[in-house]
Amino acid sequence: MKKILYLIFTIIFIQLFPTEALAQKEIFMKEFQFELKKLSDNQYENEYFLTITLNKNSLYKFTVLNHIGDFPGNAVVEILEGDKVVATNFVNGKYYEKFMFKCTKTGFYDILIHFDDNRLGSSLIKLFLVQ
Repeated sequence: MKKILYLIFTIIFIQLFPTEALAQKEIFMKEFQFELKKLSDNQYENEYFLTITLNKNSLYKFTVLNHIGDFPGNAVVEILEGDKVVATNFVNGKYYEKFMFKCTKTGFYDILIHFDDNRLGSSLIKLFLVQ
């Protein structure tokens, strides 16, 4: 009888709480704040650029919080490996406030942040390691 109850409880528990969701956790790594209060004629001054190290076979989650201080712009985040964009939160005209990146090679990656349509903006981008 105990085995049957245990089996029923296990089946119900797995149905309510899938093991993938339980096993996956997010570890906060870093945050970047980018604020653009005035547009410049020099396009490079309208962007935020930094370099981070990411590890092979790791899954990273980026979240973007926009409109801090009532600025209209949405931060477009691009992850570059060399001169190639390997992930972004703006794909085929669709904007995402959260996106994942599966790293295929340990090394340095450039993060480029700018606001859509050359708007002013203030955003907070958070980086998590998903395990």
